[in-house]
Parts: sequence; structure tokens; C-alpha cells
Amino acid sequence: MNLRERKKLIGSIVILAVFFMFLIVGYFISKPNKNLESKDMFVDNNIVNNEKVDKNITVYINGQVKSPGVYALKDGSRVKDLIEKSGGFTENADNLKINLAKKLKDEEYVYVDDKNSSSKSRSSISPNSKDEIVVNINSASKEELKTIPGIGDVTAQKIIDYREKNGDFSSIEDIKKIDRIGEKTFQKIKDKIDIR
Repeated sequence: MNLRERKKLIGSIVILAVFFMFLIVGYFISKPNKNLESKDMFVDNNIVNNEKVDKNITVYINGQVKSPGVYALKDGSRVKDLIEKSGGFTENADNLKINLAKKLKDEEYVYVDDKNSSSKSRSSISPNSKDEIVVNINSASKEELKTIPGIGDVTAQKIIDYREKNGDFSSIEDIKKIDRIGEKTFQKIKDKIDIR
């Protein structure tokens, strides 16, 4: 092999070595970037999944507000926010019965009574035709609920918890959904409770 051929061979080997070096270096440089990219994507997905995305709830308000209707509010909104969004109370609104601080749930219904047409007294306790005390289980306080025969501290709290979770009772029979109130107890108290 003469000198020229040897130089050609060495030159080819050097070129090949440099080429392979570039390939290897390029591979290692690009590999961490891919990992970093996929890591960033993973982190970004986590941020989207874990971040408190502004979730909306839909609630319906009716009665004595200026603009009754269905409204979309941010999750965690209160009755006060819904009243403001619906234009505020009318002059006839019985706003003393509304808990403005109550946190709203999706699909909740809020009704604002008319103070002029409301036949019942503002108290949750009123006498019935036989002059016995009748307690409104939808608006009574814990102390008022405890005036119902057989309803103690724990059961009164369960009634309040049920109202906060599920809204008002739609009939007096619904009180049987409360733990500790069965058919027997209901028969004893049915003349002493009301929902209006």
C-alpha cells in the first residue's frame, strides 16, 4: 500500500470517527431535552389536573328578586353572590329568612318569599288550630327543633345537617329520612311539625 492510499484510508477513518462522534454527542444532547420535554408535559398535565380550575355551578333563584332565573356562578359562591347577580331583593322580599352566607351547590334552588303574602309569622314556631305549638322543620333553629317531643340535641343537629345538604323538606314525611326518626316517632310528632 503506497503512501497516497494510506493517507486516503487514514483520512476516511478520521472522517468516520468524527461523524460517529457527532452522532453520539448529538444523541446525548438531544436525549435529555426529550426527557425534559416529556417531564415538562407531565408537570403541565399535573398542573392542569391538580390546579383548581375555575369550576362553575348552575343555580336557580325565584321569588322576590329583581331578575329571577338560572345563573352560572363560581364554585364556592354564597347566596349573597346569587342575590347580587339576580339584581338584588325587591321591596317585598322577606330577606330576614334568607341565609346570605350559605354556600351554594350545583343545581340548587333558592326561593325568596314575599313578606306581604307570607301568612306565617317570622318565627319558625307557631300555634296550630288546637293551640298546640307547630315547628317549621325547614326554618327552625336547633333550639326550636328541640321543642318537638322526642327530638333531642343530636337529632335536631341531624335535621339541620340534612337541610344544609339537601335543601328544604318537601313534605313532613321527609323527616323520616333522618336517622333516629322512624314511623313511630313520626306518628307522635306529625301534628307538631310543618314545612310552611
